[in-house]
Amino acid sequence: MKRKLLLWGLLLTSVLCTTSCSDDKEEVIPSPEFELTPRTDADTPLFVVPGQSLELTYSATNVSAVSAGTLPEGWTVTIDESDRSIDITATEDAQTKATLTLTATGGGTETASATVDLYCLNAFDDPNGAFVLNEGNMTTENGSLIWISPEGYVFDDAYKTVNGSELGNVAQDMAFHDGKIYVISQNGDENAVGTKFENDGMLVVMDAKTLKKVASFGRKQLSTLDWPTHIAVLDEQHIYLRDKVGIYRLDISDQENPTLTKIEGSDGAPQTPFAVLNGKIYSYEAVMLGTYLWEIGPEKDGITKIELPFVTKYDLSNVYGIRSSDDGKLWLFSFGAGNLAIGKVDPADPNGIEQRRVGKTRLTNIGASGVAFATHGDDFYYAEGTTIYHLDFSVIQEDPDDQGGTVTVEKPGAAWFADITGFGDDDAKELYNGLAVHPVTGNLYVNTIKGVGPFYTTNHIWVVDPSSGEPVQAYEDYTNFPAGTFFPADK
Repeated sequence: MKRKLLLWGLLLTSVLCTTSCSDDKEEVIPSPEFELTPRTDADTPLFVVPGQSLELTYSATNVSAVSAGTLPEGWTVTIDESDRSIDITATEDAQTKATLTLTATGGGTETASATVDLYCLNAFDDPNGAFVLNEGNMTTENGSLIWISPEGYVFDDAYKTVNGSELGNVAQDMAFHDGKIYVISQNGDENAVGTKFENDGMLVVMDAKTLKKVASFGRKQLSTLDWPTHIAVLDEQHIYLRDKVGIYRLDISDQENPTLTKIEGSDGAPQTPFAVLNGKIYSYEAVMLGTYLWEIGPEKDGITKIELPFVTKYDLSNVYGIRSSDDGKLWLFSFGAGNLAIGKVDPADPNGIEQRRVGKTRLTNIGASGVAFATHGDDFYYAEGTTIYHLDFSVIQEDPDDQGGTVTVEKPGAAWFADITGFGDDDAKELYNGLAVHPVTGNLYVNTIKGVGPFYTTNHIWVVDPSSGEPVQAYEDYTNFPAGTFFPADK
């Protein structure tokens, strides 16, 4: 089902209040007619950006006066009957949802009324919401940010709507920290061949509640960076950025003079998201002679290598990604010696790594975002081609041993969960840039495109029920090369 968001969406209901029957000798007073314009989708409210005025118009016949009902605190409505307009504003602290009732009074006692459902865009930090970050097109368009409200309304290009300006060209990654959202783009306001773009630069910092821009930094200010791809934030002095060379620490405490410091030992950092755990960030290194976690903290501009066991239940010679787990450890997705495995490791006790075998085939189509898997609690998801697989990390079974007792063994392999080609739309041909799981609902978010080239504009955002593997919602043709799905609840 496709739900188109129209900024001027109105939910109108007209109520005509009639008087009792009149005597034939009494003068007949025409009934008032009142209608708001334009007519649009009845399922979508009217969206109001805090601090911005939204104007409606109306048509009226046989009407002597128009009045507005009481709105919650933070909302203001002004009616100008001379030009038949209605001005609506809301503050940043206004109640997010409100209903406006407008009443038109006729020449007698009859009235006509209309109701408008209002929605203030001041709750982008609602933990039940979701964002999809769009890369845009490196030669023609900037990045953008889609917001999906808890009710399922899709607000296209939310950042531009709030600020009147756009994110940088080829947006790559975003991070939540201390009431702010940080978005890093690959090119910012100038691409690799020197083409200039009108946008807010390579790094944009915005208020997480309102999306209003707090700070921005252009390509010239961050000229040291070479195609940055991932970001993690500990504070304004410790913003970590991965690029083609390695990892840098960015300090923006002086916004006029931001500084970049190379993290010693980070050359060749993998193109995958950082993990943040206990005030430190983590990446990794997998080489012939061993596999290491890279720990980076605010105490020094260098990595601390944490060596993982050389011999593990399942070989760690190839690592596809890491992320923090709900129990204070790190997930580690790996392949080696013919086994695809997911593990959990405590950086303070690397020898205690616990693993589960997922399959036998190495991954072949991890996107540019580097997102190889998604988790929710002990539920682990990954995709290969168009197929999504699931494993419950907590499920083990007891088998008999040779001494008449039992031995604990893992449940063998990940199970088929869903295939995007079976979601009910023939245009869902390719999964683009990984999976994500909503931390509140547990629903799986999947972005698909028909193809690259001219086909990327035919696309879907799928919301999939974890219990059935079936889509419960589909949003059609909103994305422009999605870089990933992100959730305020992950802040």
